[in-house]
Amino acid sequence: MLARSAVCLLMTTLVLGTLSAAEPVLVKIGSPIGGHIHPAICRTKKGTLIVTFGQVNHRDLRISRSTDAGKTWSEPAAFAHTVKKSYYPGSLTTLADGRIVHCWNRWSTDTNEQEPRSVLYSVSSDDGLTWAEPQALPRDEKLRSVIRHPLVELSADSWLFSLDDRTLVFHPSTSTDESFGDGRVHGLTPIVRTPQGTFISGAGLRSTDKGKTWSKIEKFPDLKTQGWRHELVCLSNGWLLASEILGPGFGGERIRYVISTNDGLTWDQTYEYYNPGRAIGGRACPRTVELNDETIGVVFYDVDAKEKEGRGLFFLTIPLAKLASN
Repeated sequence: MLARSAVCLLMTTLVLGTLSAAEPVLVKIGSPIGGHIHPAICRTKKGTLIVTFGQVNHRDLRISRSTDAGKTWSEPAAFAHTVKKSYYPGSLTTLADGRIVHCWNRWSTDTNEQEPRSVLYSVSSDDGLTWAEPQALPRDEKLRSVIRHPLVELSADSWLFSLDDRTLVFHPSTSTDESFGDGRVHGLTPIVRTPQGTFISGAGLRSTDKGKTWSKIEKFPDLKTQGWRHELVCLSNGWLLASEILGPGFGGERIRYVISTNDGLTWDQTYEYYNPGRAIGGRACPRTVELNDETIGVVFYDVDAKEKEGRGLFFLTIPLAKLASN
């Protein structure tokens, strides 16, 4: 049984940063003002960590990089393609060839905050230092289309996107798309593929035939109600981690993983990694990345107005042994 004991982070002093490598280590990335902070994260083939987040609600999208596994971070800088433009945060994905895909959401024009939103993406070939001109995903101009989760690279020219209005396979070479599997819409929830080729949907569904048929997962955490907020990731060892935020109020009080170690069949193991001993300020929107076969890291925010040093965007490094220990 995986551990359920909380790592109580003393946010006001960030003392976890002084602990040994065997313990979770907390690092502050930035101090976003508020609103839809909603971070995204990826790890490049070279080991660079890239994080994007909202500094000012819908008006200032920032990007930060770490080249030492999250110990230190570059000063968050404006993302070039959203300067003087409105946006809604999206996702980051590392492709098999080493390129990075950053997706974000454009409002009905470049400067307003009105629906319908649509998805833009830009590709970086130099570890997130520069980004190609944005391209648009196919859309129905009358419908809102929003992204919040990483794409699944089915092949070099087939990217699986789970958007709130469509679940589609996009072909970047031709800018064309097609439906995925049985054509159902999974909504604004994550979809991941396991090392065994199984697809797990944040809607609480599991497919072993490339999405042609789906079975309901029993006792699966509720990712769908607030799909933009929650996450689902698959590690290289096959473990599946789904986020769960517990407690009353706007932001809850504790964050934990609900874990499957058998290809998504059962989800009865948990690990709580954040418990500040008070209400969390904001939705947290955790996003996890695998650092190596022994360590993961998760980016999230807590902007409690009563805190000073303890408010901000944080990166927590967690040894996988912690998830497996009693």
